[in-house]
Amino acid sequence: MQGLVEEVRPGQLVSSTQGRDAGRYYLVISSLGDNFVLVTDGEFRGVEKPKKKNLKHLKIWPMVSEKMQDKLAAQSKLTNSEVSSYLADMLSSIQE
Repeated sequence: MQGLVEEVRPGQLVSSTQGRDAGRYYLVISSLGDNFVLVTDGEFRGVEKPKKKNLKHLKIWPMVSEKMQDKLAAQSKLTNSEVSSYLADMLSSIQE
């Protein structure tokens, strides 16, 4: 698990393992250092108010949304509907 911590990057798929949101999937918006990241799902946790999560309380998936990563790198505005669709695309590929 420790080896994955450095690998977390914007657009990465994560799921919560602790707290009231356990089992919920998110995409990482940014890393805060000190083992914390900001996450959003575009629905319950919008882009305008991302959730701060400790990496110890997240399962880190090896999938990254390239579209979201590109938007964040270009510093263009990211909408909640875009995040929701990126997340839905990734989750559908997991279930297949």
